[in-house]
Parts: sequence; structure tokens; C-alpha cells
Amino acid sequence: MRRTMLVSAFLCSAAAAFSATAPSAQQPRAPDRHVEGDWVRVDYEGAGSFGGLNATIPPAQLLPGASAGGRGGGARGGGGGARGAGGRGAAPTSGPNPVGVPYVVVQQPCGGGGGRGNGSLLINPDSGGVHIIEHKDEVIFAGERGGVRHIYLDGRPHPNDWVPTGAGHSVGRYEGDVLVVETVGLTAGTVVAGGLRSPETRLIERFEVAADGKRMTITYMWDDPKIYEKPHTYRYIFERVPAPAGVSYAFEEWCDASDPLEKQSIVPPKQLE
Repeated sequence: MRRTMLVSAFLCSAAAAFSATAPSAQQPRAPDRHVEGDWVRVDYEGAGSFGGLNATIPPAQLLPGASAGGRGGGARGGGGGARGAGGRGAAPTSGPNPVGVPYVVVQQPCGGGGGRGNGSLLINPDSGGVHIIEHKDEVIFAGERGGVRHIYLDGRPHPNDWVPTGAGHSVGRYEGDVLVVETVGLTAGTVVAGGLRSPETRLIERFEVAADGKRMTITYMWDDPKIYEKPHTYRYIFERVPAPAGVSYAFEEWCDASDPLEKQSIVPPKQLE
């Protein structure tokens, strides 16, 4: 096990990424409406699990024969690769192993939310927390399980020679108190509620913080005329995690390679007696 603090690396990354270009004009925002801080997604509908909460999202309306050109790691968070007790590449098991039979880690056991699968934990967080650092020219979106999204606010366009990645290329602007982000250049893969994405798919996110600063809603709209009959739209809701006055930091994360499902957990899997 190990703990990973996502602090200085993100701050250094932010400082290196800030360019010398003139900042774009931003409208003043009301107090407490800034997105910076620690956030945790909440089950606002009482679904009992984040998988159940995703099941409440209306299904994506796909065109007949729609394809992302190769599916990625799916909308569920966690690691790729087989899991189970039979060695590398063993078939998954439906329950805990017998006493004395260890769980076998197969591929990418810990971390790497941004570089693994289709990077879904950076786009659609589950129960893992997220940390947002806000600057006049850039917003950094850091996942508790690893990975960073850079959202540029300095007016730069999307690059023409971008190689698709799990996090894509994001540019944003403020419309009053709402941060509007456009992301393109994502790797092909799946989206929650049966959606698909390709490198040509455009994702529009709207980050809206409540007037009291305690809750944030992210509305997602996946738009691709080659995949969807109409844009695939849904929302996630987060609550702000209070921090000591004047302190802003990322979460600590336990990485337990014995967890056969996620490959990381704060709770080790239960053994049969």
C-alpha cells in the first residue's frame, strides 16, 4: 500500500503550463462561485451506488450502425485487465477467494486515471474525489486516483495536430458564474448510458457552483453527428469538501493492489472463513 499526495506536482504542472499570452476577459463572479477546491460526487437520487446512479441517466440515442471506431475502457472507473485468483490473465471471479488463495494483480495495478483505458475517471468521476485549481488563464482538474486535465482559459484554439488522449484537449470560458468547457481530441471509447465517442466527438461541460458555494453541478453534452441522433446530455452533482482556512490541497489515496475489481481500495477484499 502507498499514499499519494497530489499537491506539488499539480501546482508545478500548472505553473509550467501558464503561457505568456494575454489573459482573456472574464466576467466577475459572485463570492463562493469559484470552482477551485476539493469536490466529491454525491448520490443525489438515493440510487445506492454510482453504478445505480448512472443507470438513471437516459440512454444515449445512437444512429443506426454508429461506431466509435474502437471501444475504450468503458464508463466504469478502475483498472483494465483481467482479475481473479488464477494468475495473470485469469478469468474474473464472482466472489471472494478461499482462505490462503491470494488475489493476483494483472495489469496497471494502481493510479494512472489519465493514461489508462479511455480516461473516464477524469471526464466522469465516480466516488473518487477531484481537486480543482483555478487560475485566470487555466483550470487544472486533478483526479484523486491520478491524472490531470488542463482547461485553458487564455483564448487559445484547439490544435490541428493533436494526438487523441484519454483527457482530450480542453478550452474554456466563463459565462457569468458558469464555467463552460469544450473538449475534443478524445480517444475512441464508450460513454455512460450507452454512449460512444470518437476523436471527432465534441464534449461540452458546464460547471455551475451553487450560490452558497457548497454544491457543484456538471452538465455534460456529447455531440457527434456521426454517432448521435441528438446530443447525449446528463448531469453529475458534487459537494465541496471543507478545508482549513487558507489551505487547498488534493486528497490522499490508498492504493491496495489486492483489490480484484478496482486494483485500488481503502478496504481489502473479504476472505471466506
